[in-house]
Amino acid sequence: MKIMLLAGGLPHYYNLVLNKLQKDFGVEVCVVAPKGNGATLGAGVFESQSGIEFKVFFQEEYTTYYGKKFFKGLRELILQEKPTILMVNWPYQVSFVFYPFWYRFLRSQNIALISKEIPFQVPHYEEAIDYYLAGGGVTENQQAHQQSSSILAKLKFAIVRETRRIFSNLVDAHINYLDEARALHASYGVPSEKVFVTANSPDTDEIFRVLKKIETEGTVDHHPFRLLHVGRLVKWKQVDLLIQAAIELKKKFPKTELEIVGDGPEMAALQAQVRAADAEDYIHFSGGIYELEALGKISLGAGIYVLAGMGGLSINEAMCFGKPVICSVADGTEKRLVKEGINGHYFESGSLEDLVAKITWLFHEPDKIKTMGDKSREIIENEINIHTVLGNYLAAFRYSSRAASR
Repeated sequence: MKIMLLAGGLPHYYNLVLNKLQKDFGVEVCVVAPKGNGATLGAGVFESQSGIEFKVFFQEEYTTYYGKKFFKGLRELILQEKPTILMVNWPYQVSFVFYPFWYRFLRSQNIALISKEIPFQVPHYEEAIDYYLAGGGVTENQQAHQQSSSILAKLKFAIVRETRRIFSNLVDAHINYLDEARALHASYGVPSEKVFVTANSPDTDEIFRVLKKIETEGTVDHHPFRLLHVGRLVKWKQVDLLIQAAIELKKKFPKTELEIVGDGPEMAALQAQVRAADAEDYIHFSGGIYELEALGKISLGAGIYVLAGMGGLSINEAMCFGKPVICSVADGTEKRLVKEGINGHYFESGSLEDLVAKITWLFHEPDKIKTMGDKSREIIENEINIHTVLGNYLAAFRYSSRAASR
């Protein structure tokens, strides 16, 4: 079985997952990525070609007549590589509706088509037009999309909705991270057997290997009152809210610290916020750290992992390192990972008061930090890890291959 993935770039964490898929699960992987800077990755996403064990083809992107990006030379590449499955995500999905010959071409080659996405800001069919007219979700700059009630806007969003409906029913299988995906796709007419809920995971085998090495060395001191953030510094991560929380907590708990790991366009503003509060002695910026052992030592040294805004995969990583998690509304992956009162807490999105209250509860009972952290690690080991997730991928691959060959 051979998978060709159309990707907006090569995020370092996903490279490890694709390596695992090829090496341990017997799936040949090739990735088509943009030549130069891709237009679809978020600000501050760290890309790397280091350690890649699968094929990568860098193809030039072009802007289509409907305004989205697609790849030049893809047809010739498909004929050359002869994949069993083509897996696509946004915005490349749209081409299979606006360029109908692509679907006919894949069928002529007996190539299955899979859609892969995290549809946490995709509305149900019957709600779609009103959702888009009201501005839809938010961007990573924490901005709502432009609201409009004009006739042209209604026409545009009707086209968007129907494009999704048509594409959703063209594909042989959907790979999604969220349990809600089945009901969402059903609203667009997709039968439930086509929808595979895989959850999401980094390469947990590699993380546990590094964890064992660090623990054997015994060089990390644990600070239960140290909060940790890992992720890009963009507005919808709401790191500014976490900084405010740390400042408030410091007044009641003198041992409070905050370690901020990550880089991005909000770095300067966040550093200025810390300076203005005269908090530089206990709120620290480590920058982007992508080497797993270094990140592991920082994670093990902290007490609580806090995701104040949007995100997902950083929760998995923190749980591997035995951290309790405090979060609110992320990208949906948190719903399977963070169990209220068991290995973490949820706070009201955007509420400084509730975020401080949830952390305060753990600070008052520091023994809970250890026991909840142990539960986090158990959830990863027993429920959601690279093996369970890629096992679900394989089920989608097998199903779609059978569908395409009918």
